[in-house]
Amino acid sequence: MTARPVTPVPAATVMALRDTEQGIEVLMVQRTHKADFAAGALLFPGGKVDRADHEVVRAGRCALGGGVPDDERAIRVAGVREVFEEANLLFAREPGASELIGSDRTRRISARYRAGLLDGSVSLLDIAEAEGLEIASDRLVRFAHWITPEGGRRRFDTHFLVARAPRGQLALHDGWETLETLWIRPETAIAEAEAGLRRVVFPTRMNLRKVAGSATADEAVHTAAATPVVTVQPDVREIDGKRHLKIPIEAGYGISETVVDYSASDQPPPASQGSS
Repeated sequence: MTARPVTPVPAATVMALRDTEQGIEVLMVQRTHKADFAAGALLFPGGKVDRADHEVVRAGRCALGGGVPDDERAIRVAGVREVFEEANLLFAREPGASELIGSDRTRRISARYRAGLLDGSVSLLDIAEAEGLEIASDRLVRFAHWITPEGGRRRFDTHFLVARAPRGQLALHDGWETLETLWIRPETAIAEAEAGLRRVVFPTRMNLRKVAGSATADEAVHTAAATPVVTVQPDVREIDGKRHLKIPIEAGYGISETVVDYSASDQPPPASQGSS
């Protein structure tokens, strides 16, 4: 009897970008070697969608309009929560304001609530209501959608989101599942992975290549907003002792087939401390 495929878990991962004189940089985090997913890998901040993310939507604290389905709004809220948990960047604003809250306010909120958010004693909705904030989930734009191939013991339905990073906020790792936060040029992350200096899983590497095509953070966000997202669920086959992976050419990665070392743990993110 053939076992049924494991149902993929909805998840969000955030590509926060900033501009430099050399080009765009993306915020990445390094997993601890004890992490239950992608141990030691360099990833974008991300994790599973929690029930509490849906509560933010139901409470009306989510910035996206009513024309967006609730499940998609919860995915963006999860992205906001995860990047705050793992990297200390907070996408939030005063209700009715156009700009995100400043670095001083963010620093105070982080000192007051981030530890509780990490251990589960505080929710993002608690923070929003206590501080009178709107979660700026509208700043996170859909960039890509990857689903772990069938056959894996752990499968994720991962939405990659892209955003210009909040100005002036200091990125800090959580010290729990992430050992490091770093701003890095996409090309540098790819080169270090190819040189064996860092572990970067295949979907992350592909999205680094894709975002590297933009000259500025705004260009990357505007391009993503104007480009339909094509779902990628890789078709993995063993041919002549090598692992061949097919993805839709329409997804915009410039390839439709490649040979990769795509191990069981080399899957689309995430699994984070707040979502495990």
